[in-house]
Amino acid sequence: MSVARSVSGVELDYSVASLEQVDGLISGFRAQGVTEERFAETLFGFGCYVGEVMVRHAGGKWTTSAGTALEAYASFPLLVSLPPQNLSNPIGKVFKAFRNAESDSVAQFYRAMTTN
Repeated sequence: MSVARSVSGVELDYSVASLEQVDGLISGFRAQGVTEERFAETLFGFGCYVGEVMVRHAGGKWTTSAGTALEAYASFPLLVSLPPQNLSNPIGKVFKAFRNAESDSVAQFYRAMTTN
């Protein structure tokens, strides 16, 4: 992800292990006092990255919340559908991780969503 590389020198490789780096980047930006509004585009990109890791390593596929029970509750319309029938909101999770600090980890989110 070019934002991570240009801002912090971190090279994200779409591996499951790289989600720990995403957690670290999010924590670092929050510690620097960056506001969610100023950082929203980057957070959205990190959410897409987390979702793509789920697609590549957990058999997920991108879908939308339209027509699902989550439509009214999903903070973003892009979701990842994981086998057997789990829907996850990685973009919303990244924003939540930014707001809630260490109590919300995207690496832990991946493990929780991909463990049957």
